[in-house]
Amino acid sequence: MTQPMPQLRDGERLQVAPAPAGAACTWRRRWRAARLWVAIAGLAGLAALYFALAQGADDGRALSPRNPEPAGGQAVARVLEANGVTVRTPEDLDAALADLAASGGNATLLLHDPQAYLDRGQLQDLARASGHTVLVAPGGTELRAFAPGIHPAGVVPDDAASPVEAHCTVPAAAATRTAAAGGKMYRAATGCFGYRTSAGEAYGYAVEGTTTVIGNPDYLANGHVLEADHAPLALRTLGAEPTLVWYQPTIADHVSTGPAASPFELLPPWVSPALGWLMVVGILAICWRARRDGPLVPEPLPVVVPASETAEGRARLYRDAHAVHAAVAALRSASLGRLASHLRLGHGTSADSIVATAARESGLPAQRLRRLYFPDRVATEAALVTWAQELHTVEKEIGIP
Repeated sequence: MTQPMPQLRDGERLQVAPAPAGAACTWRRRWRAARLWVAIAGLAGLAALYFALAQGADDGRALSPRNPEPAGGQAVARVLEANGVTVRTPEDLDAALADLAASGGNATLLLHDPQAYLDRGQLQDLARASGHTVLVAPGGTELRAFAPGIHPAGVVPDDAASPVEAHCTVPAAAATRTAAAGGKMYRAATGCFGYRTSAGEAYGYAVEGTTTVIGNPDYLANGHVLEADHAPLALRTLGAEPTLVWYQPTIADHVSTGPAASPFELLPPWVSPALGWLMVVGILAICWRARRDGPLVPEPLPVVVPASETAEGRARLYRDAHAVHAAVAALRSASLGRLASHLRLGHGTSADSIVATAARESGLPAQRLRRLYFPDRVATEAALVTWAQELHTVEKEIGIP
């Protein structure tokens, strides 16, 4: 049943009780207590998002077909795909062998393993599965597995004379006249871009059977593929088959020769419990320091600083820094200001006008005042003290209180 409104007497006002604020205060307290954990959860979510995006981002390895940087090989891969060549990029050895088996022998294997992650057995598996192989700057182990007749012959510096004439009859290099110097060299029965050495002819591009060896990775790199005749050489070498398996081994392909040693086995036995205790203490310290005692309370502070303290503080700074010239400029500026105020001159009056007016009104020699206010040099602290005393004396003579 609805209660009737109370009757008000003359001059009496209706008192309205304020709304209960307990719920709002409770929510504010909960928010203050939980916002640290909300911030930590937000940062963790951002970190997870970053790593998820980084997994799908461009590959930063040299000669990677997904790397658009100057050292990458994306330009050659995209041109090959635009001309009908299927470019496959296996992530490990098993995927590379599966891609080669699925091609039915109509695939080119590009192997770039500068860190020598693959051992002899893995290289032999690739050699048996591959028909046409392109090795980029290979080492001795790769050459023995794919092309035993090709041998390393040293390295040509990158700053050597360039370009180098082809001088070969290899079909893939028929349209190539010159290429940049530099990179690894190889001794072989057939090759291009040769150098005459004491041990015989060495080539930067060698061929043995179905294996092609490229000694200079710049022939395929984005930043150098348009130099000299690198583009036709790269496209003819890699585009001979309808499928290109572009394989770059990683540390995951490396075969371990034994169980991995744990670094904790080398530590004293008391280190593990000590680390656990430090972790517990650290977590407790974080929880302790992260807790706020309450909202900030404004409090008036003594913000009025006497002028004498300010002047003394600035003087101490000048003294500690040995800033004699800065002190001279400050004292002169203050004295000229007092002179201008005493002589009732405007704020825009120049220093020369102030000095001239002071000499005329006080009867002091103008030359003395000019030498005083514009001294030739005050280089030492003793000279600064003497000059300041003379300045004070002149102000008293002029009548400045």
